[in-house]
Amino acid sequence: MSYQEYTTADFVNDESFTNYVKAADQQAMLFWEKWIHDNPSSLEKVNEAKEIIGLLSLGKDPLKEEFYESLKNRIDNTISAQGANYQPVTKKIFPFFKIAAILTGLVIGAGLLFYMRNKAQDIPLLTISAPYGNTKTIMLPDSSTVILNANSSVKYPKNWDKTNRQIWLNGEAYFKIKHIEQKNQPALAFTVHANLTEVSVLGTVFNVNTHGDSTLVTLVSGKVGLKHKDQSLILAPGEYATCKKGEIAFRRKVGDVEQFTSWVNGKYIFKNTTVAEVCNKLSAYYGKKYLIKDQSIRTKEFSGTLELKNEPVLMQTLAALLNTTVKKNGKEVYIGS
Repeated sequence: MSYQEYTTADFVNDESFTNYVKAADQQAMLFWEKWIHDNPSSLEKVNEAKEIIGLLSLGKDPLKEEFYESLKNRIDNTISAQGANYQPVTKKIFPFFKIAAILTGLVIGAGLLFYMRNKAQDIPLLTISAPYGNTKTIMLPDSSTVILNANSSVKYPKNWDKTNRQIWLNGEAYFKIKHIEQKNQPALAFTVHANLTEVSVLGTVFNVNTHGDSTLVTLVSGKVGLKHKDQSLILAPGEYATCKKGEIAFRRKVGDVEQFTSWVNGKYIFKNTTVAEVCNKLSAYYGKKYLIKDQSIRTKEFSGTLELKNEPVLMQTLAALLNTTVKKNGKEVYIGS
């Protein structure tokens, strides 16, 4: 079966795709980021699978036995409605589908799939994406502005309801949210769904990055509230917080905001960042493999500014800062000789 024929369940069952979502395999990350970019028609199923894998990674308690039979019937009806051509992937199976975990994993995953399919049918969503190597600016119906980083996308209701402003993010985006007052009522909230974290704001400027296995929220001005499961946190300007998949608590720090938002101005600012991390960011941005041939510099810390709009100039700058060679060969860039 080709990846274009994959259902959401097939993506969930694919080990390589799971490693991409969990940022556990760099080669898988590079492959799937490029494949998703080249196959935008599959984006909705891909995003649904990402959410399901994230929820399953949290180690949900098994469903109560009395709910199993009714849920199973609903799942069977959903699969039957797909037609006789539906075939589950059997070659690549998660570790948690083994032995006693088989029942729990399948029931939770199929139940989430059933729920999300119906959610998508109930709320028609508009998807907007930014390609590799470029950013995209979006003006929302309420006049709020969203700047998408390369290889990122957002979804929001086609029939925008200003009293219920919501948006779903995959990747990284810079938000400038319009403050909307209501007579004798609280101001209208705006919610960003980022992986398993909800970011709630009224009128403010902030950055959200969901690449990899964590969500990073950086506040430029105003105030934002973060929620993950039963945990909540309020950020002040100049603060940032991260929440990794599988963790409960947020990690809050005070830092250099420009380092996290510089991409909006067409550059990446790195401070004491390992060369391996730099290569991961550049690979995600350009949709190419930045490969380190000289393994002695992999953990070397790098500080400097790289302009993103001209990749050949960026490569020359990187070579000068690392005092090594940077050479391009097709869709691969080799660091060191």
